[in-house]
Amino acid sequence: MYERILVAVDGSSVSDRALNEAVKLAKLSGGELRVVTIVDSPLRHLPDYAVYYNPEPLREAALKAADDVLGKARQIVGDQVKASFDRVCQERASEEIAERIEVEAEAAKADLIVMGTHGRRGVRRLMLGSVAEGLLRVSNRPVLLVRDK
Repeated sequence: MYERILVAVDGSSVSDRALNEAVKLAKLSGGELRVVTIVDSPLRHLPDYAVYYNPEPLREAALKAADDVLGKARQIVGDQVKASFDRVCQERASEEIAERIEVEAEAAKADLIVMGTHGRRGVRRLMLGSVAEGLLRVSNRPVLLVRDK
């Protein structure tokens, strides 16, 4: 069964639902969780002409938001299973979030990745992209996607 489960969270309701499913799996298997939230590089979203912009306030706000997400995840998990909680900073602007999740799963020797997906379709998915879809394309291990109700 799954001994090491990586769970990617972002603070959304579907992310919370995925975390709850991961807790259930860890309880059944006696496994442990590694809960991560990815802090995206602020430079990645700035236009080229913003070379004099100081991204530090934006980065600090993102780090604070990530800490809040992990705090919420700690409350959900409680003492139900063994778990670690990590804020992962994505510094390379060229790296996609899905790729970073896979890197973290590899480092944790995860048997399974669990994450939520909003299940967007059509133009909305094309416009917003899909971290879940990207993860399915790059992952070398099983991925459990949990949809919102």
